[in-house]
Amino acid sequence: MPRDRARRTTRTGGANGVTWLVRRQYRTMFCTGAALVVAIAGYIVWQRFAMTGYLRDHGIAGCADWKATCHGEPIPDGRGESPVGDAFFHISDVYRPRILATGRVLLALPALFGVFVGAPLVARELENGTHKLVWTQSVSRTRWLTAQLALPLAAVLTGSALLSALYTWWWRTARATTLTDIAWGTTVPFDASGPAAVALTALSFLLGTAIGLVVARTLPAMVVTFGAIAGVVYGLAALRPHLMPTRTMVSDADGHFGRTPQHVFYTSWRGMADGYLTRTGEKVPGDLCSGADSSSAMHRCFARLGATGRGYVEYHPASHFWPLQWIQAGICLAAAAALTVFCLWWIRRRPSGRATA
Repeated sequence: MPRDRARRTTRTGGANGVTWLVRRQYRTMFCTGAALVVAIAGYIVWQRFAMTGYLRDHGIAGCADWKATCHGEPIPDGRGESPVGDAFFHISDVYRPRILATGRVLLALPALFGVFVGAPLVARELENGTHKLVWTQSVSRTRWLTAQLALPLAAVLTGSALLSALYTWWWRTARATTLTDIAWGTTVPFDASGPAAVALTALSFLLGTAIGLVVARTLPAMVVTFGAIAGVVYGLAALRPHLMPTRTMVSDADGHFGRTPQHVFYTSWRGMADGYLTRTGEKVPGDLCSGADSSSAMHRCFARLGATGRGYVEYHPASHFWPLQWIQAGICLAAAAALTVFCLWWIRRRPSGRATA
């Protein structure tokens, strides 16, 4: 056998050969993804330094907009009343939309990875029949699928971890100073930051791969994957408030929560449930009388239920952020591991001569 032909045979045979083949096959995708990650990372770093520079130059670094004063100077509620107040409004007008828009872009990345990387990864091979060539070499199906998954998944998770870390660094700095109106438990920024974002990326990628493996058609697999990932994101948003026990803040008879410390009120994730308390302290959910056609009818409804003027709000304090992040990440990683096992089981039971037409 000629030496160059033997070299090619060695390259395509065995685990090392499959790894080399995957690198060659997806190198354009890797380069494109790396360029995208670098561009987004550069934007986040630039915006974060610009924001902190503005805070420092205008003397509001370390201040929070829920405090009455900033370094001893009162914080006014309206524009044009003081330089400090105008600086707070500038941060809200300029950087709040940028932080939320960047979070939405990062939230879209797991869907893009699942739809355009995970779903076609195996489906295209099965649809075109190119997998049969590799299976005839000295490579088992398990090794082939492992190589197909390992390199793209490692690349996707590396980029996701970098971007989620930078985004968390940016928006939590903003929230600690001026943007306390951003609820940290909502889909953006929660699913775009911390370990939850990385785990969601892994789940989306493997979900797309599993669907592509079963459907074995590229375009249908991409469509189904998009719907499945959207369902996962919606389901996580619905599940998240219940992952840890909430706490309850109670208002006075006038409906004010003055007895709750300001830093707790403004840094918490509120709105899990709300309503009114009865004289015995029982909770009357606010939506029980939502069908009333007027305010007077609503008052009669609450009076009939025994509600008083004291309201309640269930919330997660700021200290729940990281535990909720890790709990949700654990759920996503467990689902991703189950999908990996399913993919390996499915590829072993697939008949080698199954038609793909």
